[in-house]
Amino acid sequence: MKTAVAAALSLTLLSPMTLADNLGFDGKIVEPDCDAMGSWFDCRKIDTAPADVRRGYEYIHHTSKTLGPDGNKKYPDGTPYSTTTIACSSCHFTGGHVPFGTPMYQSPDKYAGLPYFRPLNYNRDLEDSIIDCFRNCMNAARAPSKVDPVMRDMVAYIEWLADGVTDPNMQGSGWVNLPGNALPVVDANVANMSGDPVAGRNLYNTRCSSCHSKDGPGRGEYRRGENRPRVPALWGKDGYSRGAAFYNSPNLAGYVKQHMPLGKPLTLTSQQALDMAVYINDQPRPDGMANQMFCHTEPDGIPGALRKPASWLVGCDYPGEPFTDEDILYGPWAPITAWRNAEINRLKGL
Repeated sequence: MKTAVAAALSLTLLSPMTLADNLGFDGKIVEPDCDAMGSWFDCRKIDTAPADVRRGYEYIHHTSKTLGPDGNKKYPDGTPYSTTTIACSSCHFTGGHVPFGTPMYQSPDKYAGLPYFRPLNYNRDLEDSIIDCFRNCMNAARAPSKVDPVMRDMVAYIEWLADGVTDPNMQGSGWVNLPGNALPVVDANVANMSGDPVAGRNLYNTRCSSCHSKDGPGRGEYRRGENRPRVPALWGKDGYSRGAAFYNSPNLAGYVKQHMPLGKPLTLTSQQALDMAVYINDQPRPDGMANQMFCHTEPDGIPGALRKPASWLVGCDYPGEPFTDEDILYGPWAPITAWRNAEINRLKGL
């Protein structure tokens, strides 16, 4: 099993003509190594899937061309589903089945138990998560309802992905046995590290800007009015919001180290990836739902602000907390976590 898992985590950059799953992509992108994943996942051809699944795939992978401001699918009143050119597959690589690329084949089982979503203090299902993504990641002013045809097609596609998991030990297992289902960890010691945005800017300009541009909006499908290779925006009005998981710099750093530069994964050091992440997150971007997060009191009486990740500058602040925005943005984060945990224990009388 260890050998199979190790093989499953390997990624391959393939040309469109040699794709193992024949999903019809039209550019070089991070893709699943379907041969390596074959012991536990079936990469079936999308063109053989039911019609609702195919539509859901188009909405998730080609979001800007279908649901975006210039897309062909609108709400009944003519309003676009998304007002930005970002796509679901900007974060969920290749339509959601690349290990460590925020895959979605685990999502139906993950959300079946209505897990608690601490940032917004409620228990959410798969449809709730999609709604939050529209509002928080695609920066949309509204989101489809749970019975909207677009919602039902997206859910159908995600459930089709889940059906591709063939290993019985990974089915219905609470998704924890699936390899590469979580964001990659940039470094085991990241809580004690600090990011340098100046060094990150220099690294970004030399290692990233040829694809993402120096001004960060990305190029291609996710940049309006241009016909270039598919690269998502990293900041600006088409970038992910402050409420997105990637605004937590250690999360972004793990993703960068695992997958970038394109075609040269795992060639950056942990420090380089973290420096680039804090630089990218220093740039202007939409607020999304960030200002609403962690502004509640939890059932045990503890303020939510004390339980937010130390490296995520969102939501309400805890009165008297002795840390600056720069501390939270750049680290080290271990002292912040230690202080908040001590305050939780004080409030509990421990």
